[in-house]
Amino acid sequence: MKAVNIDALRPGDQLAKPIIDSYGRILLQKEVIFTERLIRRLKDFDFLYVFIEDTLSEDIVPQNLIDQELRIEAISKIRQTFKVFDEFNKNKHQQYVLEKSINDIQGTVGEIIDVVNGHEEIISIMSDIFMFDDYLYNHSVNVTVYTLVLAKELGFTNRQTEEIGIGSMLHDIGKMKVPKNIINKPGKLTNIEFEVVKEHTTYGYETLKQFKHLPPNVAYCAYQHHERLDGSGYPLGLREPNIHEYAKIMAVSDVFDAVTSNRVYRNAFLPHEGLEILYSGSDSQFSQKYIELFRKHISIYPNGAYVELSDGRRGIIVKQTSLPDRPIIRVLEEEDHEIHVSQIYELDLSKSLSVVITDCNTTPA
Repeated sequence: MKAVNIDALRPGDQLAKPIIDSYGRILLQKEVIFTERLIRRLKDFDFLYVFIEDTLSEDIVPQNLIDQELRIEAISKIRQTFKVFDEFNKNKHQQYVLEKSINDIQGTVGEIIDVVNGHEEIISIMSDIFMFDDYLYNHSVNVTVYTLVLAKELGFTNRQTEEIGIGSMLHDIGKMKVPKNIINKPGKLTNIEFEVVKEHTTYGYETLKQFKHLPPNVAYCAYQHHERLDGSGYPLGLREPNIHEYAKIMAVSDVFDAVTSNRVYRNAFLPHEGLEILYSGSDSQFSQKYIELFRKHISIYPNGAYVELSDGRRGIIVKQTSLPDRPIIRVLEEEDHEIHVSQIYELDLSKSLSVVITDCNTTPA
């Protein structure tokens, strides 16, 4: 199977993996044949890509670190906790209910930690296709997974790993106090609206620090994940020495996932463009150490992704290598963009260093 951009989907293509919503409900079954009407509906729901059946890639199986059940469980727990948090702000008697929801979050984080610690290969989380109308919740899961991978590679203790995992899962909880018409605004925010959005860091911090069973560092994850090394972040404009280490790590995970996701006000950047955004702020906004660690241990292109190379060739990612941004490609098209089935071969980008991936989820001409 191969992953294709929604814009490259054609009537007659066959779905290779089911599409579900964030409640686990199946929206489109595997083997559905796409029609123009179905393709239009997928575009309306802002899907980025789908996996389709393809004879040239039928042996390729996408990797998936977090299985479907665990992701849906995590999203459900986050949704419930954020909902209770919203009610807690209106009725302080909800504190016990919020504490229970946060305890549930801790359990789910523990499950994700076990999965990450038991996985020795390059990490990829771009596999299952969900209708994530609930961007906030899916973003929280992705940031948690990315951050826990970095924590593992940094040799964090069990206590540190649990703290940063819970902090990552709850880092945006304060957004529940930001008016939805601002959060979901399709256009550019006004200066006043942006100041309101910035308050989510303080809202989250002030609430989380009230729960004595939570380590103080969890609240700092919510408070400081938008701070930047050069003092250009918010809410306090802290500089590098005064920013908590957890927040520096989370900043990399948070920004990468945010820019590579579809938002109401813009389309997603390609994965390599997300890395370029991080590198453009290396050691000015983000820690270069953590960017390099992210690049080294997290696969930004999944198996099955259709990619274009810098020399004009196109193909499908077959397998990951020790370099996450330099996988093995099954070359299907030469520079003339014609498919030569009899001449298909595989190219290991970790050995062919003169060639790089320049586009992802393209499709044969």
